[in-house]
Amino acid sequence: MQKQKNTHWAHTTERGSTLGISFLAFVFKVFGARFCKVIMSPVLLYFYLFNGVARRNTYHYLQIISQFDDVHVKASQWNVVKIIFNFGYGIVDKLGAWTGKFPLVNVIPVDDEDFRYHEKNNIGALLLISHLGNFEMSRVASQLRSTAKFNIFMHTKNSAKIMKLIDGLNEKSKVSIIQGDNFSMSSIMNLKDKIDAGEFVVIAGDRIPVNSSDENDSTTITTKFLGHEAKFPIGPFVLSKVLECPIITLFSIKQRGKYSVYFKKLTDKVVFNRKNRQQVLHEIIEIYVKELERQTKKAPLQWYNFHKFWKQ
Repeated sequence: MQKQKNTHWAHTTERGSTLGISFLAFVFKVFGARFCKVIMSPVLLYFYLFNGVARRNTYHYLQIISQFDDVHVKASQWNVVKIIFNFGYGIVDKLGAWTGKFPLVNVIPVDDEDFRYHEKNNIGALLLISHLGNFEMSRVASQLRSTAKFNIFMHTKNSAKIMKLIDGLNEKSKVSIIQGDNFSMSSIMNLKDKIDAGEFVVIAGDRIPVNSSDENDSTTITTKFLGHEAKFPIGPFVLSKVLECPIITLFSIKQRGKYSVYFKKLTDKVVFNRKNRQQVLHEIIEIYVKELERQTKKAPLQWYNFHKFWKQ
């Protein structure tokens, strides 16, 4: 049997494109969400049939999570299809949100006291998101009674372009995109200014850095997620130390047709020195991973990381 090639997520070709998203946005505006999902279905089926890497990685994830007694899903190709379609239809929900056609009553903030406290007192924080669920819907939740501004840290140019296009659908969007391809000291100073101004910096806590490698990797820490070893980036937690700001986790998952947006403060600040750096980072990452695991079990068919994640 041919060995699966271990390709870093950043080196794979983006399946989506600004042209495709533009066309989808046009169809959504003219014909609505239901028709938009209808024309997306063949594209999603094509993705399932011809992206063997995504199909195998998703099935491997299902094999892992189906072993838990409190998670009632099976490792099957049918559930692989469900995950892919959930991901695709989630894009339609995003379009609905940013064109004002997604009902705000269908987005429910849960345990958002910490988030509201920071917003009310003009205290900036790092919002740690993941590949679980649909983060974009949390920004809709923030519009319910919020003036919070999000600065989204994107790792690649392609993702940033698509995000900017989606944001362009909403003239009132309080979002800025921070591209991480050419991150520098001036970028950090810019982020510090935003934190000091009471804004939120959004960054993925489960996205492996572009420059990481299997050998002598100092940018990640390996820990157990869902009972199996996986790498997690230290970048967001080091960034929290540099910016001297708290970390709040944010998960937005769809339950019974509505999005529940969960907030939880991870830490008020990350402090370490050269001697205890590795220990402190390992401890805070384990806390994050436990919360990610808890939320993933709530919505096992909304894990949208189609790249290799666990050691196989």
